[in-house]
Amino acid sequence: MRFIAIAALVGLGASAAMAADSSKAMLPPAPVLEDESGIETWYLRGDVGAASHKRPEADFTAAPFSGGFIDERIGHSAVAGFGVGYRFGPNLRADLTLDHRFNARLKGAAATPAGSLLDRSLFHSSALMVNGYLDLGTFMDVTPHVGAGVGVSWNVLSDHTRASYEPATGETSWNRIAGGSEYSFAWALMAGVGYQLSSAFTLDLGYRYVSLGDVKTRVSGAGVEVASIGAHEMRIGVRYAFD
Repeated sequence: MRFIAIAALVGLGASAAMAADSSKAMLPPAPVLEDESGIETWYLRGDVGAASHKRPEADFTAAPFSGGFIDERIGHSAVAGFGVGYRFGPNLRADLTLDHRFNARLKGAAATPAGSLLDRSLFHSSALMVNGYLDLGTFMDVTPHVGAGVGVSWNVLSDHTRASYEPATGETSWNRIAGGSEYSFAWALMAGVGYQLSSAFTLDLGYRYVSLGDVKTRVSGAGVEVASIGAHEMRIGVRYAFD
């Protein structure tokens, strides 16, 4: 009887050990946490593109007359910029950028009691902006994003000329008017995609609408005042992330 009891106890112990081993084998492996320490990093960026300006609000002064232009527009221009940024995590980043828009042609026509006017000048603008971006996830190395920015613009009018036509005499006179420059509040909205070229380089393709503010010539008796300046921009650029 003692032998049978001892054998039964040994058998129960072996069964319990086998059950414990089998339960361990059936448990899933412990999850391995990914190391995301390399996601937070500084980066440099450079961009080029084309800007299509929307129709601004422009007024003229030709003492003793003043009023709004009948047909005013700012032509297309090239845009280039660079900046430095920081990635805070897999989906959030921000950068500080400086952009310049080159020599867009401003034109405006107006009618006055004395005749008609045709104004022409060159418009260019630089903008220093702080931008934030939300990356929406990566699919086959392509990452769509949206963003917004605020900052300050420096708008310049130069090479301003005015053609004045007088019906009474049938003559057209040309006059040069001093240009002007002005600082304005600027803001932007962006959307685009980034393509991962390598662990360090990302190709950016995006759209940006930027509001640049106002500018006017320095002479009060003869000149123009341009407000609500904005541009639709298509841009291509490269980001380089430091290790």
